[in-house]
Amino acid sequence: MKKRGKNEGTIGKRPDGTWWARITLGSDREGKQKRKAFYGKTQQEVQTKLNSALYELNRGLYSEPSKVTVGMWLDSWLSQYKKLSVKPTTYICYESRIETHIKPIIGHIPLKDLRSDAIQKMIGDLSSKGLSPSTVKGIHIVLSQALSQACKNEMLHKNAAEGISLPISDKKTVQAFTPLQQRSFVEAAKTSHVGDIFVFCLGTGLRIGEALALRWEDVDLEESVLKVSQTLNVLKRFDSKSMKWFKAFGSPKSQSSNRTVPLMDEMAVLLKARKSKQEKEQEASPLVFATRNGTPYDHANLQHDFSKLLEIARLKGFHIHCLRHSFATRSLENGVELKVVQDLLGHSSIKITADLYTHVLPDTKKESISKLRGTVSHFKGHDPTSFE
Repeated sequence: MKKRGKNEGTIGKRPDGTWWARITLGSDREGKQKRKAFYGKTQQEVQTKLNSALYELNRGLYSEPSKVTVGMWLDSWLSQYKKLSVKPTTYICYESRIETHIKPIIGHIPLKDLRSDAIQKMIGDLSSKGLSPSTVKGIHIVLSQALSQACKNEMLHKNAAEGISLPISDKKTVQAFTPLQQRSFVEAAKTSHVGDIFVFCLGTGLRIGEALALRWEDVDLEESVLKVSQTLNVLKRFDSKSMKWFKAFGSPKSQSSNRTVPLMDEMAVLLKARKSKQEKEQEASPLVFATRNGTPYDHANLQHDFSKLLEIARLKGFHIHCLRHSFATRSLENGVELKVVQDLLGHSSIKITADLYTHVLPDTKKESISKLRGTVSHFKGHDPTSFE
């Protein structure tokens, strides 16, 4: 046995070769000491568990396992296990799912009393509220990860989120403009001061957040290429009183989203015109697409502008993400290889690209990427400098 000083706990080795640690939490009403034990295969494992408990105990943050609620554990899990191990945007996404969907339903339940039926009911309630299958699955993933960590910490014997029946995801249907619809939309975009943002997404396949985060340092107009290295996210954070929305730059969706994209001739001309116009109307901004004040555009306002342009073009039922899908569809229709389209879109696997664009693949002819640079243009007859 290894004895330690006051409030440092005790560590020892068991006859079977595993290790244990114990701390004193105080005394009960009868004056008897209350202790908490930890177990592990190695001394380092129990030392880590002991240090974590001592840290909370010395700061008045430690709660007896019997008194820890699901909400309390989720807060601890976020701050201790996720804050330094995931991207800030991912952390905020987890926090939002917990505060908005999990805590209001099962946050009050003592962690040790959480059962699968309560989680199954929560999943059903969330689906009944109209949340999409993918959103419900994302919420379940967060809860399952937190409960898995609680099991590792020996706070639970079983992860109650395992074996839960989840809603079936509807197969994704790609919304893409037909060539005629695309031409109508481009013509409508000429009437808007932000129309070149949408046309740029049509001509590069960038996500709207990637386009809004694009900096001039990411663009090489001499070589007609750009690098995608960040994205602009709209996030929501919770404080003690309310939920607040804000914009933040972050790394792209996945590692494969960090990519180099060739510019068609029309897109290079569009950027040159944008740069010239920007230099005349505002102070220098590092962003390619910035307001006259040099600040990033607002996603919600752009969605409104996009809807207005759809009305002008007499188009209905399209989401702003259709710009990216239209780029991919035109590329495949014009014979660009599937692998090349995957790289241009930044998909993590070719299966994702193939699943999304199966309806286009039978007509592809497996030709060179050079078709993206003027030999096959999406914008025949379009003047990129014509935006007002």
